[in-house]
Amino acid sequence: MKRVLIITRNFPPLLGGMERLGFNIYKQLRTHFDCDIVGPTGSGAALQRGQKAWECRPSPVSVFIVTALLKSFWATARNKYQVCIAGSGVTALIAVIISRLRGIHSITFIHGLDLIANNRIYQNIFVPFIKYSDIVVANSHNTARLAEKVGVPGNKITILHPGVDMPEEIRGHRNFRESHNLQGKSLLLSVGRLIPRKGLAEFIRHSLPAVVRQHNNTTFVIIGSEPEDALDKGGRVLKDIQAAIVETGLEQHVILVGQVEESVLQAAYREADFFIFPLRETPGDVEGFGMVAVEAAAFGLPTIAFSEGGVCDAVKQGESGFLVAPGDYDAFSKTIINCLDNTVPAPSPASCRTFAGRFHWDRFGDRLRCIVISASAQASRETE
Repeated sequence: MKRVLIITRNFPPLLGGMERLGFNIYKQLRTHFDCDIVGPTGSGAALQRGQKAWECRPSPVSVFIVTALLKSFWATARNKYQVCIAGSGVTALIAVIISRLRGIHSITFIHGLDLIANNRIYQNIFVPFIKYSDIVVANSHNTARLAEKVGVPGNKITILHPGVDMPEEIRGHRNFRESHNLQGKSLLLSVGRLIPRKGLAEFIRHSLPAVVRQHNNTTFVIIGSEPEDALDKGGRVLKDIQAAIVETGLEQHVILVGQVEESVLQAAYREADFFIFPLRETPGDVEGFGMVAVEAAAFGLPTIAFSEGGVCDAVKQGESGFLVAPGDYDAFSKTIINCLDNTVPAPSPASCRTFAGRFHWDRFGDRLRCIVISASAQASRETE
């Protein structure tokens, strides 16, 4: 069986959307390849027996990069790999160096932010290595456009949306509404890291007051916390959200839940009325895809979002939600109000789940295996 080396800082036991993606890259490839990992401390526990993890301390990023580079040299000296995969732009430098040194092909996954991160060292050193990758896998059409803007040749780019797990019916899960005293209320939900581009404080200031005036029983629930370590840190976002709540007098209409267990998150998805995704344009940051909107759809929950970044790939107008022109908070409010009034029929749970089913991890895996098999075959031809 051919071997693949995956180099990524985003992998279990670390948690998050990119970590879920990193694990599923490995999970989908291990059925056809022997897959080894250069990843964060503890990553070996997620691997099948016989597959190797070279573990590196994930923070700070500089320490991870240096350690991962050294361990990648060691891994490729001991094993023959056909393909080397970088889980993000951060590890593209390592994958490209290894691929050139060992005569194999490199594949780099890009997510949007790793193309435009506002960091001079990153832009001058890491981004060029993305351009040198043999194949660049973009998570959305918007990310592909950003890649071409920084000089990645279009013929190297392929678009592969992240996948989603389709949840099964869970009996006896925690009653989210009851635990937060939300029975009989209209429940708007936001899930994700509290960072500037999510636009939550702006939504509270500019859209939520109009919604509450029309529907006084509305509650906006925010699940998530500020990131501790990422290319873009949230800064004072939580304080800004809290200030917006006080400024608008909506203390009885906004609940900050923080991080929750998976069972609680699933209950929130199942019991909410609408998922709210008020993204805003942020210098040096971008929503690469908007996976959380697809996850909401998998639970039958429609999304109302600004058509910002890659979210247009993650929300289908009228099928899994509604897209509003970026920055038009009046239109955003009216869309929510019309949905709560039933003036405009919201997509049904079945329609949302059908849309989400197109992103199932098995479909992701089929496409990914084709990409890797093609890269492996090309590398073999070039070495003959």
